[in-house]
Amino acid sequence: MKNGETIDSVISIDKMQNISWRRRKDARPPEIIEAAKKILEDKGIKGLSMMKISKAAGVSEATLYKYFNDKNDLLNQVYVDWAQPFVEKMETDIKDISDLHSSLLFIAIRYLEGMKTAPKLHIIWFKHLRWDNYVGSPIHAMNRRYSNLVKKVFERGITNGEINNTVNFDIFRDQFLGGLEHIGLRKVLAHKNINIGKVSSDLVNNLLSGVSK
Repeated sequence: MKNGETIDSVISIDKMQNISWRRRKDARPPEIIEAAKKILEDKGIKGLSMMKISKAAGVSEATLYKYFNDKNDLLNQVYVDWAQPFVEKMETDIKDISDLHSSLLFIAIRYLEGMKTAPKLHIIWFKHLRWDNYVGSPIHAMNRRYSNLVKKVFERGITNGEINNTVNFDIFRDQFLGGLEHIGLRKVLAHKNINIGKVSSDLVNNLLSGVSK
């Protein structure tokens, strides 16, 4: 010990250093995820590598592998980190919408606006993450949670008599989400002019014309 130091003061300093180290360790995954997300938005997936992520995050490449198994694992976490607040807000906001048409229109507009806000992330999602070890992945679970929003709206529509109870939900979901995906790929991600409100309304109106009582 140095002059003037007591055993208690040394222990206190050690505890503070340990707490500081733990806080830094806990902060690393979000910092790494944010660095990877920025690279994806700026360069796309071709510009992404564990080496580039480590440099952008200010950590060693070995440190990345302490938190993530591989690049695909890190990509999943990037998307979950981005999608979770988006889905959670939708789950909260849709509770205030009571009728079927408005609920579907809300989902459609939010979906297409989300695409417009982060086009490169969506392109990577469509081209890569949905095919490489997708089933059972964190992003698969997040996508199921999003799809469950449509299911709840559908079931409420059946209960309220807004949808014929003979309608097959799986087909209904695929027509709705598939239609949104097609519009997004053909228009939004192709950077073509699109009136999101109008095209969402047209999609919902066409869908409901075939299933309403």
